Amino acid sequence: MKLHDVRNKPSARRPRKRVGRGHGSGTGKTSGRGHKGAKSRSGYKHKAAFEGGQMPLVRRIPKRGFSNYPFRKAWAEVNLSQLERFAAGSTVDPAALTDCGLAKGRFDGIVILGGGELEIALTVKAHRFSKTAVAKIEAAGGSVEVISRAAAKAEAAEPPASTADVVEVVADEPEDVEAVADETEDVEAVADDAEDVEVVADDAEDVEVVADDAEDVGDGKDEAAADEDEVTE
Repeated sequence: MKLHDVRNKPSARRPRKRVGRGHGSGTGKTSGRGHKGAKSRSGYKHKAAFEGGQMPLVRRIPKRGFSNYPFRKAWAEVNLSQLERFAAGSTVDPAALTDCGLAKGRFDGIVILGGGELEIALTVKAHRFSKTAVAKIEAAGGSVEVISRAAAKAEAAEPPASTADVVEVVADEPEDVEAVADETEDVEAVADDAEDVEVVADDAEDVEVVADDAEDVGDGKDEAAADEDEVTE
């Protein structure tokens, strides 16, 4: 081991670099920035590939081939040793793996790898399996089911049932249709009864108004008779 190979531990506390403390601080008069130039001034910044004005290396080298970055597939990798947490005989699918935190983030599919050992029988459903993983799962008494990503996408993108489909389903069940019709007739009968009640209430209000008018007329006759008596006297 050489002296330049000695490194502090990752958790070691290193003293903060104190700049602008003069010649005895170890960074000198210019605080380690050197004399003049843009790099010695505050607020200096430049692009990552900037080389002082000359053609940057990233633009000088030729570009060949292609990159699959725009259409790459991200796979969530799960090892067999991580499946020991599930109960024997249970079904392990993408939803279960997501709920327990084994498949995190955004991914296009789940791949089961053969890392570790599996001693319980499970029914594992995933988009891809390694040969080692398939052999170990079947040796433990379990089974493997490959999920087609195209089928999963089609199922997720399936539009909701239209009105015509709902009508067809209802038409296939005549008993339900008859029950709905009976309920509709009952509702209509209740509505008719409610209208009749409203008519009766209106008639009652009219009767009350007539009674009030009759009372007013009777009071008027009494007042007129009293006036006649006074005049006679």
